[in-house]
Amino acid sequence: MKNRTKIIVVVSVVVIALLSIRNCSCKRQKTASKPEVSNNNYLITNPPLPLLDIPYQKFEIDPTETNVLSSKYGAKINIPEDAFLDKDGNVITDKVQLSFREFYNPLDFYLAGIPMDYNDGGIEKVLESGCMVELIAKSNTTELFVNPNSKINVDLYSWTKSKDFNLYDLDKSNGKWVEKGKDSISSSTVNEENKALPQIPPLPKIATPASFTIQDDTKMFPEIEDYKNVHFEPIDISKCKISDAQEMKVKPLKNGIFEVTSILKFETFRKESKCLCYLAFEAGKDYNNALKTYQKKYAKLLKQRKLASDKIKFEWDKYYDVVNAFRKLRVKDLSGEEKIIRTLTINNFGFVNCDLPINFPAGGEINPNYVDENGKSITLNNVVLVEKNTNALFKYTNNVKYNPNNDNVLWGLTNDKKIAFIKNADFGSLRNSTSKQKVRMHIHNEKVTTYEDVMKVLF
Repeated sequence: MKNRTKIIVVVSVVVIALLSIRNCSCKRQKTASKPEVSNNNYLITNPPLPLLDIPYQKFEIDPTETNVLSSKYGAKINIPEDAFLDKDGNVITDKVQLSFREFYNPLDFYLAGIPMDYNDGGIEKVLESGCMVELIAKSNTTELFVNPNSKINVDLYSWTKSKDFNLYDLDKSNGKWVEKGKDSISSSTVNEENKALPQIPPLPKIATPASFTIQDDTKMFPEIEDYKNVHFEPIDISKCKISDAQEMKVKPLKNGIFEVTSILKFETFRKESKCLCYLAFEAGKDYNNALKTYQKKYAKLLKQRKLASDKIKFEWDKYYDVVNAFRKLRVKDLSGEEKIIRTLTINNFGFVNCDLPINFPAGGEINPNYVDENGKSITLNNVVLVEKNTNALFKYTNNVKYNPNNDNVLWGLTNDKKIAFIKNADFGSLRNSTSKQKVRMHIHNEKVTTYEDVMKVLF
């Protein structure tokens, strides 16, 4: 193939279709009657270490507008207009103050003092959580209520796509969880989200020895000037069969790719050969000029893609924070390759949970007499057990049931609020018996002041 070939060039016409987007702004139809106000689900919880209770994130919004709020850990609170009512069923138009927090794992449940027991047809079970939130709304210090005609949805990260989970509200009148239907589930990967980014042509390429140029010495086709100082770089040289020809066509395709066709003609003989190419430029001045032209031409598109790409990275970083917390607490073995989001509908303000009722562990049981490492008897409060690969918190007041084949952590608090615990290796020394036995606990004598302190002690 010659680097420079005298030819007659026919440049095809590129048709660009412009797509218009119609924006529809629709107002919700107002009803003559006032919506019925339901009770909220605030519950006086019992945080065992009050200073380490899961903190609220505060927001203030204009309730007459649609709002989308993002939490510190990546949750999205989708609030339609007119989502708040007063106790008489009137729509709130004054500023609304929101208090929000999310709970992902057993340590969250424990520090917040949230009851996780559930009576399933007379059988005492525990709720395994897919994700949970608490949302409180006030205006001028006055408690607000959900507008049933304009409900809030919260998107939360989850470890499971199982459809066996249901939505539950915590009833403040009796501290019981009440089933409220289903949530919705979506998932994605980094590659899937990046593929959906706005497409831009690739950067200009530096010409290699495989590249070729075209030229029209007949001066009959002035449009060839568009390719002045331009090389065509074959995408796959093994599939490129371009040769000297009486006629050539250059057809721009999508994403900066060009289809170059050489046409050989002799009497009735005609042969077409095609080659998919990028545009390329000689290193140095030609390439630098091409790069500047590219950056100027696609400046707006490049900015849009950068913003979208940064948003994807930000949200995946938040997701990895949650995944890493699951890993540290040995709750779930997550790869982190797939981001799972469950959408919870807020029917009442307070605690809303996406849960699955599960049985208490079985196979092992102890009737404990707790002692410290010196054998001195101690009293333990807020005794709980967590087992690997179960996102649940099992609370005990007497006998402790556990699965000997699982990885377990048992802990509680002494009267002076010190953490006393045993881990999986300690369970091997216990007798599987309902008879009283001494259970020697490790006492963490240093003061714990942060969430991370507790995590390091127990996990």
